[in-house]
Amino acid sequence: MMGTGEALPRGAGTVVVGAGPAGAVMAARLAEAGEDVLLLEAGPDYGAPDSGRWPERLLDPTLMPVEEHSWGYISACQHGTPDMALQRARVLGGCSAHNGCAAVWGHRADYDAWAVDNPGWSAAEVEPLFHEVDRRLRVHIPAREQLTPFHQAVLDAASEAGYPFIPDLSSLDPAFGFAIGPVNIDSEMRIRWNAAFAYLDPIRNLPNLRIVGETLVDRVTLDGARATGVAVVHDERASWVAADRVILAGGAYGSPLILLRSGIGAAEDLSNYGITVNHDLPGVGCNLQDHPAIGVHYDARAETIDALEAFIAAGGLPREEGTIGLARSSRCEGPYDLHLYPIASRPFGGKGWRCHISAAVMAPRSRGSIRLNPAAPADPEAAPVIDTNYLSDPDGYDLDALADAFALCRDLGAQPSLAALFEQEAKPGPAVASRGEISSWILRNASHDYHPAGTCRMGPASDPAAVVGASGRVHGLEGLLVADAAVMPFVTLANTNLPTFVGAEKIARDLAG
Repeated sequence: MMGTGEALPRGAGTVVVGAGPAGAVMAARLAEAGEDVLLLEAGPDYGAPDSGRWPERLLDPTLMPVEEHSWGYISACQHGTPDMALQRARVLGGCSAHNGCAAVWGHRADYDAWAVDNPGWSAAEVEPLFHEVDRRLRVHIPAREQLTPFHQAVLDAASEAGYPFIPDLSSLDPAFGFAIGPVNIDSEMRIRWNAAFAYLDPIRNLPNLRIVGETLVDRVTLDGARATGVAVVHDERASWVAADRVILAGGAYGSPLILLRSGIGAAEDLSNYGITVNHDLPGVGCNLQDHPAIGVHYDARAETIDALEAFIAAGGLPREEGTIGLARSSRCEGPYDLHLYPIASRPFGGKGWRCHISAAVMAPRSRGSIRLNPAAPADPEAAPVIDTNYLSDPDGYDLDALADAFALCRDLGAQPSLAALFEQEAKPGPAVASRGEISSWILRNASHDYHPAGTCRMGPASDPAAVVGASGRVHGLEGLLVADAAVMPFVTLANTNLPTFVGAEKIARDLAG
């Protein structure tokens, strides 16, 4: 294992940039196929789960410590929470090291729609990959008695509200109802099983795989239309690593920023930033999507807090997100378009619980963008301009759907099994009552759901907005690919955790033959 202070290799057959879910999969699969692979990660490499170096918060599956090892991105969107943090993990394992461990697949309609312009991505073709990713990530569905008393009450309240029980969300055919959420948690170790544990640790001894942490990739270097390597900052020094192939797996924010700094993007924009145009590709940084979210917060009764504390004292694992509901807004055109996810959590290492019922629009129509910082466009550490552009679609679907979701959250919280756990609605409170008041409150308080996607979207070369083809190869360039959530044409009807793993599995298998 290599890290800060150790020599940076001068070159590799394939350089993979970013060691989150996509990067870990790409590096592992190509190394297993015998290729010479160098995996570069901007954050630290803490080694195996039992190394003693992992921060406890990143191992604890009951938390979402999204501020831990974060890139510090901030939203510039005019709607939603002002200056909203858009947390992305800067550590080996990426966001799989700090997320909520929700391991759901989405719906076959997602992948069949992707496959219209991207052969090989149909639901039938990717379904076997979901099974493989589930196996690698040790995904399982907890038993009802393993849920907190709060989440057990959620299932009862869902039944009272008319939601059927979904026995298994590890499927491409989920329907309306409530389920116990599948999770990527090691049951024996009781830790979050992240991408590094699942894909990299088993093959760290391979001589053709090198992993280097604390290495910030600035840009891809080109010789004409061919990628030749990456310019990096390692041990506080600028350096360069040669490569026959470069695979970007920096996520929906990181990958387009690297391309833009490399002079790959809309020519006019790059020229305005003072960056040399190496390849005019207008779609880079466009088509940004996430699942806009909102929540209803409650004050828990003392008896509820006592029951939650007793659950922990008895050895229970108090996951924040134990249940997931699939619901339909009044404007739904697919199998479902909303996720409901009730949450009960407490501060790390302390007491005092918060309970809320949140929801997100899973088929958003608004599209945003990510751009370089105009004050320092060439600086890889400069904060980018991320405009998620939430709730801006011209026909108002996103806002209508989120307002419907808000009403469903309130309705669920009012069911007898949940209402008995709460003192009162704490936020926004009963004063926000009419549809107009709810919509106005949502416009001021909507948040993201930690699922950015689409900023280097797949599509045919004839599509001027497409950045990569179905194989992940950047249009018009040789030896350069993108293999993360950025390639999604549109965000899935699910958390992007497992779909990102599966997308990388698909691209890696295409490359490895």
